[in-house]
Amino acid sequence: MKKINPEVKQLISELKLAEIMYRKTSLRVVDQPVKDQLASLADRKVNFMMGLMKQYDVDIETLMCEVSDMIRPEWEKLEIELDHLLLQGWEKDILDNCILREKKLIEIYKELSQDTGYDDFMTAMFASQLSETYDFLNELEDTKEVFVSIFSL
Repeated sequence: MKKINPEVKQLISELKLAEIMYRKTSLRVVDQPVKDQLASLADRKVNFMMGLMKQYDVDIETLMCEVSDMIRPEWEKLEIELDHLLLQGWEKDILDNCILREKKLIEIYKELSQDTGYDDFMTAMFASQLSETYDFLNELEDTKEVFVSIFSL
């Protein structure tokens, strides 16, 4: 039985924030390919969270309640910002927020993958997710670039 440490709990919190942000945004963005991309990213965040939680012997419902309590202030602030951007139709700024969220996750994955306190499997999981998150970041930056070029005409 592995005890979940604060760093992993923080990662799960950040993943949950990203998932909520991407889900909400995907429901309200007008551009269908962007909607699909954000929904896919949200699903990937959930899949990794579930895989990560399976490595620990924790009650998932209890942990998600703790995580929800941890992220509530940040989520409320983020929700207000997102609502404003969505109402204004500023998809470029929405994509900027998504890019910032991925950059924050990259920093966490870097730290966790370099931490010697984890077994080889967990270190490999973090390194793999780091690589995948770089891919997500590139996807989002490409989407933003295309979006900006189309709507700046």
